[in-house]
Order: sequence, then C-alpha cells, then structure tokens
Amino acid sequence: MKKRLSQVAEFAGVSETTARRVLNGATDVAPATRDAVLTAMDVCGFERPRELRQERAALVGLVVPDLQNPIFPAFTEALAGLLNKRGLIPVLCTRTADGVSEAHYIDMILKQNVGGIIFVGASYADAGPEQGRALRERRIPVVLLNAADENLGVAQVSVDDAASAEQVLNHLAAMGHERIGMILGPVGHVPSARKLAGYERFHGRRGGGL
Repeated sequence: MKKRLSQVAEFAGVSETTARRVLNGATDVAPATRDAVLTAMDVCGFERPRELRQERAALVGLVVPDLQNPIFPAFTEALAGLLNKRGLIPVLCTRTADGVSEAHYIDMILKQNVGGIIFVGASYADAGPEQGRALRERRIPVVLLNAADENLGVAQVSVDDAASAEQVLNHLAAMGHERIGMILGPVGHVPSARKLAGYERFHGRRGGGL
C-alpha cells in the first residue's frame, strides 16, 4: 500500500498525505486535486476504493489519427490487449477519408456513457472546444499517448523524445557518420520540437553547427 500511495501521489503531483485523504473520502479536498489523485489511480493501474468508483460502461475509446501509418495499428493492438485483460472493451475511432473526425467520434462515444478515452498521437484539444468541454464536464477519464501538444493538466504517457533523438545520433556518430540530418513534423508539433532540442544538444556537445 505504501508503494502504491507514493506512486499515485507522485503522478498526481501531491503529497502522500493529500493522496491518502482523497482515498479515505475526505470531503474538504479541492475537486481538481481529488480528480488528479483518482486519475493517477487509474493511470497507474490501481483500483479505486469501492466508494469512489463511478458507474461507467466498460467501453474505452481509442482515438488514433489514421491507420495508414503502421505505428498506430501497433499501438492499437497493444492497447486493446491491455484493456481486454482488465475487462474493458476497446472502441477504435480513426479519421476517415469521408471526413469523420475526432469530434464526431467523441460525440458518439459520450452517448454511450464511455468509461474513458485514450488519444494516440493526437490531442483531445484537436477535436474542438465543445467536445473538450463536454469531456471535462462529464469527468471522462482521458489519457494522451505521445500527444501532439502540451495539454497541461491532462494525464499523459510519452517517450522521452529528446533522449531518443540523442541516442540515435550517438549511435550514428559511433558508426562514423558525420553529416547527420533530421526530418521532423510540422511547426508546433511538440514531439518534433523535443527531438530537435535533442539534436541541438548533441551538436552542442560536439561543438559543431546544425
């Protein structure tokens, strides 16, 4: 229990005392703090105390940008397996050529009393302010996986883009390559910006220009 409590407190950004008070049902905790602790329980894979569980459907939306990029089907398969092991039913939602968007899927999912939504490689902010507001008001658990932007205050899981870029560059340099370029996503794409920061640090240590 002590280890679980410390994990939850660290993820939620609160003290262990505050996390314990939330889990003990204290009523004088700020709603935002309470939500952060309960979300941390969900993300860390711990069951909420019975009295703090909400009646939600077992459906979990998996929102991905497309299925043409092979990384997204791979993520979908892995996430679906994990959700199935917990008795949850994944519902795949992806943009289509005929214009079906994230906003449309969110509207459909909300009508099903969905238990949560996972956004892969995108952001619930992309869906539009109306859908984002609906998710917050309904307190639908949301997790962003390798989000395209910062989305402060939303639970996220992502790779260390800067460190991964530096590892690749160090590997290529060790193989004797000297002129190494990098292809990135569009301006404003946060993972790309982090990779660029790793690229800049790498060249800074080597004393060379970009």
